[in-house]
Formats: sequence, structure tokens, C-alpha cells
Amino acid sequence: MGVKSVLVSAELRWFWSEEEPVELASWFHSRDVHPFAPGGGETRVDRYLVDSQQFGLGIKCRGGKSGIEVKGLVSTFEPGLAVDPFLGPIEIWAKWASGSLSLDSHETIAIEKRRWLRKFDTAAGSPREMELDVTEKPARGEPFPESSCNVEFTVISLVGHSSWWTLGFESFGGLARVAQGLKAVAEVLASRDPPPMQKGLQVSYPEWLAKCVLPRVGAR
Repeated sequence: MGVKSVLVSAELRWFWSEEEPVELASWFHSRDVHPFAPGGGETRVDRYLVDSQQFGLGIKCRGGKSGIEVKGLVSTFEPGLAVDPFLGPIEIWAKWASGSLSLDSHETIAIEKRRWLRKFDTAAGSPREMELDVTEKPARGEPFPESSCNVEFTVISLVGHSSWWTLGFESFGGLARVAQGLKAVAEVLASRDPPPMQKGLQVSYPEWLAKCVLPRVGAR
């Protein structure tokens, strides 16, 4: 069937609409508080399956790649993240990729994303930030770690609609370690004097699509 193995992640995400969280964006990009500039910055377009009734399942075609990615909510980790200012529930997700399935015969919505990324190696000891290039790959030719945590700041655009901004933590690795990896990276970033996380909508991508995007475009 062309289905790859499951990828487990722990996640926490915020969205902002109408007005960019300028202080947060400036902090995220700053070389005064971080050892490296963030990687990425290129633009891609993802196509998501339209399903306004589904908050815990996301199905998309990533960029210009063939096949689809299926991402499902497994559980909410208690007691969650309590590292000021990064406070909130940690969600456990599982993701599968298939090169044999397609969204071509289904209604989709195109989301344009420009993402900047910070990646931390969480495989051993204290998290270590890795320098990334514009393609989000390790700039020094390092291999990708077995366990890691991505922290992204992304500008999201829909044709004919105002932009959104999102900050997200996404920790990868074994099920027993992903939540702890996210917490450890949040503690590192909290030590870098981030601004308050004010007025951010705390939801996942599927919930954001279902509650905030699809009603605006009249999709069902």
C-alpha cells in the first residue's frame, strides 16, 4: 500500500489573526537571544481535506509532493505544559504518510505557509539547538537526531482572506519521551526572555481549520 511507519509527536500551538504578534516574531528571529538565526523562510502550499466536523484528524498533501499525510489526535498529556509563558495542554499525535492515496477527488483548501524553524536535539541530556539552512536541514551536515523538537513561527495565508500567524512546538521520538522533550525545549526557550503569549488561540491545525477557516470560506 506504500504506507510508511507511524510518527509520534507531542504538540502545543497558538494562532493569531488580524494582527501579527510583533514582539513574539521579533524575539523568535533575534540573534541577540538565540545562538542561530532560524532556518527555513521558504513558502509552500499545503492542501487540506475539507471536513468542518473533524477536530482531531488532519489529512493533507504537503507542498508539491505526491501522496498524503494523515495525522490523528491520540491523547492529551496531563498535566500539560506549565513553563511560563508557554502554558497549555500537550497533545499526542500520530502521523502516517502514504504515496498510494490522493486527495484529487475530494474538496480541499489550499493554505500558503511561510515557516521559520528552530530545531533542538533532545536525544540525550539537555536540548541542543541545531543550526538550520533555508531548507530546514542541518546547516553543518549533521544527521537528523533520533529525538528532536521543532519550534516554528509561521505566516499562513488564504487567497482572499487575511493572514494568520502561528507558533508551535512539535516534539518527535518515542511515545515515552516526546512530552518530556517538548517540556525541556520550552524550558530552554523560557530562559531566553520571551514576551508574554497574549491573545493567542490555543488549538491544533485541524481544529483551527474546522473552527476558524472553513466557516469563513463557506466550506463544509
